[in-house]
Amino acid sequence: MTSSDIALKFDLRKCVQCGKCTASCPTGRESNLRTRALVFRANSSDVSTERELWLCTTCYTCQERCPKGVKITDAIIELRNLAAEKGNYPSIHLTAIKGLRDTSDGFPITPEVSKIRSLLGLSIEPFDVAHSDEEREKFRKLFQSLRIIAFLEERK
Repeated sequence: MTSSDIALKFDLRKCVQCGKCTASCPTGRESNLRTRALVFRANSSDVSTERELWLCTTCYTCQERCPKGVKITDAIIELRNLAAEKGNYPSIHLTAIKGLRDTSDGFPITPEVSKIRSLLGLSIEPFDVAHSDEEREKFRKLFQSLRIIAFLEERK
């Protein structure tokens, strides 16, 4: 699949460049993400090497507000998949995935967060798969079977 195929699949050509997607994007206010420009470029070129592609938080605000019903977020997810297949993804993603594999904890609790949880009367470490040896082992087996890390490392 190519960027052009994705543009066709998600009707990106229906975009009238009104800018509602960019104006309503919560990430765009804090970053260089310009959804409207990304959609425009995806219609005519390969955007798999663009850093902007990875700034989207996939909140779906742009897609919900699009007056033409363009499936913007869905297209961005597909464009990211295409980029990853080509080895074009931020290295921090691989670091995060390896951390998830190694600890089974996608968001490790920092000392600062532990302190805040304590002040709020919450347990310092909530129970999840990362805190159960049996569940962590099941997770590791599942994770290894998916071969995510091998897939990404082969493409870098």
